[in-house]
Amino acid sequence: MALAQLQLLVKVQQEKEDKLHAQYRAALQNYQSMQQKYQGLADYRIEYVQQTQSRGQQGMAGRSFNQYLNFIGKLDAALTAQQQYVQQAKASADQRLLQLLEMQKKRKALEILIERELAEVQRKADKQEQKMLDEIASQQFFRRVS
Repeated sequence: MALAQLQLLVKVQQEKEDKLHAQYRAALQNYQSMQQKYQGLADYRIEYVQQTQSRGQQGMAGRSFNQYLNFIGKLDAALTAQQQYVQQAKASADQRLLQLLEMQKKRKALEILIERELAEVQRKADKQEQKMLDEIASQQFFRRVS
């Protein structure tokens, strides 16, 4: 494959890699955001349970206590849903990372091909130069002998 074509392929791969890197960063930020929301919700639940226990020790009507318990149940459901969002966000970030690593591998393989192609071009140029130098030396030798 021509060197210029390989270089063009590397450029295209690099652009794709840059896009994947941006997508990975966005997915990672989304994952971190989902984790923070989950942690905030979990912290709120702990505080709410502590508040409920404190009020329960002071005496609370059955109806109020049931309302507190119902709300804690809703918090638990919200925590479960948020945990699923966290897992989905993590899976998305992991998938983007795998895509990015695969793209980097492809680009590096192309760069190795370019290095080999450049080495081959240089080897041929060196061989051609040596051939010319040998021919010049041979001609000079025959001129001296004649």
